[in-house]
Amino acid sequence: MRTVNLFLLLLVVASAFAVVVLVAQDRHLTQQIAVSRDAIERQEGTFAELQLEEGTLSAHGRIERIATEELSMQPPPQDRTTVVFR
Repeated sequence: MRTVNLFLLLLVVASAFAVVVLVAQDRHLTQQIAVSRDAIERQEGTFAELQLEEGTLSAHGRIERIATEELSMQPPPQDRTTVVFR
């Protein structure tokens, strides 16, 4: 009977040790998840800002203003324009 009790005590201690290790591992993984979620949120914010900036930079009026003012471009004369239909 004493051997059985000693064996059970050993199993209880081993089980408690496993619980401590797994709880520590769980804490570590939970912290990693939180860090990853923060990084995702920052990236999503940056992506939204870049989309807004892209929309601003590619606006037709801005492109036309740069072409005419900075690059001295003019639309071609009507006799040099060909309209193609499908």
